Amino acid sequence: MTRRFADAPLPVDDVVRLCDLARRAPSAGFSQGSHLVVLEGEPLARFWNTSGSGEWFGATQAGVLAAPVVVLGVADPEAYVRRYGEHDKAGHGLEEEPGWPVPFWLTDTAMVLQNVLLLAEERRWGALLFGVFRRSDAVLAELGAPPRCQMVAAVALGRRAEDDVPSGSATRRPRRIREDVVHVGRW
Repeated sequence: MTRRFADAPLPVDDVVRLCDLARRAPSAGFSQGSHLVVLEGEPLARFWNTSGSGEWFGATQAGVLAAPVVVLGVADPEAYVRRYGEHDKAGHGLEEEPGWPVPFWLTDTAMVLQNVLLLAEERRWGALLFGVFRRSDAVLAELGAPPRCQMVAAVALGRRAEDDVPSGSATRRPRRIREDVVHVGRW
């Protein structure tokens, strides 16, 4: 994850093409309720302000604020409920949001964001996945998203600064060993 971005633009057309590829992630029932909102310029400045993320990164990792683009991953639960109410999917008890034991609108949108990260890496861009923990509803309202939508996470995109070095939890915590994570046949 990049925490220091270079002061260099990314062509928005390239970002939109990347997002178009990323949206081809799995989609439960082909509900396609994952959305990507690409922010740059003034809309990006408003995002940093409205979400409180700008204040937080400014105090902890100011290099993130140099990212020229942020892509918001937004999920639409209604698309899934509506799809699973159709004749070929009905009968699973998923016609209402509380019936979903796993909210696949979140899972699917997270997979789209994973694709954004992988495609950014393929292009040798810098990327940082981060949560929008405060005021995500205000951000979505300001952007004109339907009130039913939920922000899943955001990805800052840009060129890595030459002095960007690995940081964060992954530099302080060891990766769990395979035997603690991969279980074959049973736990």
